[in-house]
Formats: sequence, C-alpha cells, structure tokens
Amino acid sequence: MKITAIIKNINQAFEIKDLVQTFIVPLKDYSINYVDTFSLDDVKVLKETGKEIFVCINKNFYNNELNDLKSLMIDIDNLGINGIIFYDIAVVKIKSDLNLKTDLVWSQEHLVTNHGTINYWYDKGAKYAYLSSELAKDEILDIVLNSKAKLFMNVFGYVPMFTSRRHLVNNYLDYFNLSDKAGLKKIYKEGKEYPIIDSTHGTTVYSDYVLNILDENFFDDMYIVFNSIFISDDDFKRVLLNFKDNKFPYEHGFLYKETVYRVKKND
Repeated sequence: MKITAIIKNINQAFEIKDLVQTFIVPLKDYSINYVDTFSLDDVKVLKETGKEIFVCINKNFYNNELNDLKSLMIDIDNLGINGIIFYDIAVVKIKSDLNLKTDLVWSQEHLVTNHGTINYWYDKGAKYAYLSSELAKDEILDIVLNSKAKLFMNVFGYVPMFTSRRHLVNNYLDYFNLSDKAGLKKIYKEGKEYPIIDSTHGTTVYSDYVLNILDENFFDDMYIVFNSIFISDDDFKRVLLNFKDNKFPYEHGFLYKETVYRVKKND
C-alpha cells in the first residue's frame, strides 16, 4: 500500500515526507472540496520531497475555460509528476488530443462505484481510480479483484458529502446583511455537527465524523488517503506515525452498510 496525504501547506509536506509515499495537491482555481490549494510553483517545490505527486483539477469546466485547461495540462505534463486527479471528462479528451504523458485518476466522487466503469475509463486513459466513500467493504473487494486500474481510497479524515456550485452560505449571509465571512462554518442537524465551506467554486458540506478505517487490513495494494482538512498538524502526524494508536475513534462510514436505497412509502 502507498500512504497518501492530502496536505494543507508546503511546510506540512516536508514535516511528514518520511511518513508517506504520495501527496495529493489540489490546484488553486481548479479544484473543489479542498480548503487549501496550491500553485504550479508550489508543485515544483513539493517535487523536492522525492514523493509521488498527484495534482487535483476536479472541478467542472465551462466551454470558455477549456483553452486555459489545455494550457494548464501542458504545463503539468512538463513537470513530470505522477498523475492528474480529474472529474470533468474534458481532461481525458485533452490528454488524448495532445498526446500528453501524465497519467489520469478518474475521480467523479459518488460515481466511482464499480469495476465495469473503472475499466471503461482505464481503456480511455485513466490508469487510476479514486473510489467513492459510499462503498461497502464487499463492493470494494469486488472492485479490487476485477478492476484494471490502481486504486485510491479514503481511509482517514473528514469526507465531502455534498457540493453545490451555488454559494449557499454566503448568499444567506448577504441576504440578511450578516458580516461573518469566516472560512469554516458548521451546520447542526439532529444532534450532529457538519463542517461547511463556501469557497470560490461553491459550497461543500463534510461528514459529521472523522472517517477512520485504519483497523482494517484489506487495502495492501491501494493508495490509502489521509485527509488533513480540519485536523491539527500534530494530530495528523500522530495518525501517520501509528495507525492503530491515535485519539480518533474508529468510524467505518458506509463500509458495513448496504448501499441499497428504496423509495419510502407513506402509510
């Protein structure tokens, strides 16, 4: 397995570089569901860690943004990093049209749920896939057994649950002439507390818990992802140092929940 960290800043990356094999680096203006983002110059610095680098450009693109996307992908290709994590399939088309060499990671959030579609995108040039966090364990094992792609999977950290292009929080604040523009907000519902961020690209709501499936042992051949968002640097480093001995309780998310949903009938 390859220990993979979603980082907050360059200093953190160099602090933990001996504890990980891979960094996920969200690019500024081109990624969603991340609080901290990076420039291409930052990526050049991070290459000095000697670790695998995967940049994230997982937003949807408008037609008038495609030329900028092409230029960006050419610049990334010249960096000689390991891969691009993408959502919009324009990335696949551009890689093919320009014959770029940088590998792709298919990461369409809640859609990466079966080996058939993973293998389809593998044949289209995406040699990696980033699994949905809503999968049950038996579904993950089926994908591991039958997919061609190398797999990323979240194992620790807050998980994005919902994203909207609309500025749901800031619009509310503006409507009621409220001046609180702090980055991190929270939603309270049914006794649970959900972190929420309203950024340039819209609104993201995160899980009310820290996903922690580090008591499992079925991901030997995967990129296992540790997300540092909303986690203190000391706590994050402590988790990387010792998977089995950290202050976070085990929380399996959907790992042991059957992912079958039916319309509820009213009696």
